[in-house]
Amino acid sequence: MKQVLLSLCLALALIAPISGEDIPVMAQGAIPFWVDRAGFYAPDSLNYGELYLQCLCQHLTFKESNDSQRAAYRVEATFYTERDTIPFKWEKQIVTGVGIDLRDQMITEALRFRIAPGTYGVRVLLKDLQANAEGTCELAFTMPEFDNAALIISDIQFAHQIDVANSQTSSSLVKNGFKIIPNTRRSIDTTLNIYFELYGLAEGEGRAATFDLAYALLDTAGQRIKNFPSARYRKPGTTAIKTESLDLKGVPPGHYVLQITARDNGTGKMTTRQRTFSIVNVQKPTLATDPASLKRYYNQIRYIATKTERETYASLSTAEKVKFILSFWKKHDPTPLTPENEFATEHFRRIRYADERFSARPGQKGSDTDQGRIHIKYGLPTDIERSPFSATGKAFEIWTYEHLNYYEFVFLDRLGDGVYEMIHATMPGERYNPNWRDEQAIGDQTDPTSLPSEAYSPP
Repeated sequence: MKQVLLSLCLALALIAPISGEDIPVMAQGAIPFWVDRAGFYAPDSLNYGELYLQCLCQHLTFKESNDSQRAAYRVEATFYTERDTIPFKWEKQIVTGVGIDLRDQMITEALRFRIAPGTYGVRVLLKDLQANAEGTCELAFTMPEFDNAALIISDIQFAHQIDVANSQTSSSLVKNGFKIIPNTRRSIDTTLNIYFELYGLAEGEGRAATFDLAYALLDTAGQRIKNFPSARYRKPGTTAIKTESLDLKGVPPGHYVLQITARDNGTGKMTTRQRTFSIVNVQKPTLATDPASLKRYYNQIRYIATKTERETYASLSTAEKVKFILSFWKKHDPTPLTPENEFATEHFRRIRYADERFSARPGQKGSDTDQGRIHIKYGLPTDIERSPFSATGKAFEIWTYEHLNYYEFVFLDRLGDGVYEMIHATMPGERYNPNWRDEQAIGDQTDPTSLPSEAYSPP
């Protein structure tokens, strides 16, 4: 039986299409986030769809109230075809205790909707309701046609973790008795966790009351890389809910296709479903211990580490500094069960952006400048007001972060060399100089670093 099912799996693989559009998408804008999707059967003209969304908390505005802090956001998804536009909207909030550092925490949502079978373009917007900040992305979505007279598999949902849900658990992540943490990026290390549903099973007795499942790993050209042993299950009814954890140890990093094949042993009907995912390389990091490397490790965390952490690092031995750095990034991993540290990925992306975009003086990089420091800590501003050099004043820029209580940072090209220094900010703890326009005037060569201590706003 296994050999027959394997042969049929191979035949189906040769004719089953692999969509290049069916990949997770990252949003752009002030609030970056990842989004994926899947479709499931419903017994009427509208099927069940889900959008899976993942976003770092550091991109949202949290406001304190009594003994808690909360962020509110709205997700809008517009599905469109040449003839129709179908909007959906979800409003969410996160509530946590005061004083909890949320920079490295992750929001993970499963947003459900009903829609007719078909192919759609989708525009997804995530908006911070406490600030004028948002992120948007475009993706394609095909809701499968689930014929209840045919054997068919739902879309495959990839997950970081799948657990049996407590009967008292109420969450958007709970579905059919399971709590499923979506793997929104479909990136894995060695274990592939999946959820799917099988529809159209026929009633029967004995062998006819069973169905078989087989899994195969293909490359993106459709060539078979790995087969998994098929298994037989008793039919729970006309629909079966399945979860699986597949061991992919030894498979090199790259893009792959998971193929699921099902066979109803009562009718002989077979069906298959495919979906793409990625295996990422997460080799255990090894850090150099030479003085230049240790200084570089410190520079990479200097803007986001606390004062105590910076002082601790300076006091450690070489071996202890290496352990400190590894522990620092592990502590800031919002999804420790996954192969990727999203907080570190975003942080190093900001460092690269600063080095590439901001002018610096000899012996410095863009990440060493005031603009680099603010960008690395807070990301891209919501708005930038630029004023070039003129007869009445030096060039300056005003960065506004609307999603951070409308804090402003003023940068001045004080020496006319294209390097902008911060001369004023409304952010507590930064240099405070409400008369900065006097310094911006031509002829005023005041060194902003010489401001008295009272010029700094309270921490």
